[in-house]
Amino acid sequence: MDSAFVILAIMGAAFIGIGGIVSTVFISVGGIGVFSIIPLFFVLLGACFLASFFIHLKKKSDIRNKGTRYPAKIFGYVQDTTVSVNGAYPVNLKVRYFDSNRKVKEAIIPTGFPRGSNQYAIGMTMDIFEYKGKYGWDKDSLRDETLLNECMLMDEKPVEPGKVKRIAMDCPNCGASFQATKGYSNKCPYCGSYIDA
Repeated sequence: MDSAFVILAIMGAAFIGIGGIVSTVFISVGGIGVFSIIPLFFVLLGACFLASFFIHLKKKSDIRNKGTRYPAKIFGYVQDTTVSVNGAYPVNLKVRYFDSNRKVKEAIIPTGFPRGSNQYAIGMTMDIFEYKGKYGWDKDSLRDETLLNECMLMDEKPVEPGKVKRIAMDCPNCGASFQATKGYSNKCPYCGSYIDA
């Protein structure tokens, strides 16, 4: 989450600043000794915090600059239970999009919105970036755009094949037997009519 890395950067800068000042005072008063070396550990720790912040920024930049851009539909929100802000979990966006092979994919975009945020309405279109399995998003790309075959993105069918339950059905129109997805409208492969399973 971005706010955690911002806090890490602030702490790193504070550790470097305070450790550097204390170390300089100790060295100017008593020369190099044990007391002047201890604050240098805080400087080192602060440098590690800042390094992790800049590594995070580089990864975000790589996702946006090197990643593939896809238009995606906002499908819902999911809680980010890895962190708690003011006693509540922030929420991330769940989006669905067509990949380069026109297969429906689902992704969680790490937005860290406060709970109850509704500035990004379900069904709106936004641009996302995918790079090496990591996702980013363009905050300025939110729009009310209808995508080609967006009904496939917004239906309740699970994207993961393991969550789909298949059952045997007989078509009431032609009498043919075929496998259908339970709970959805299915097209008969023989006569083309639609049947609810």
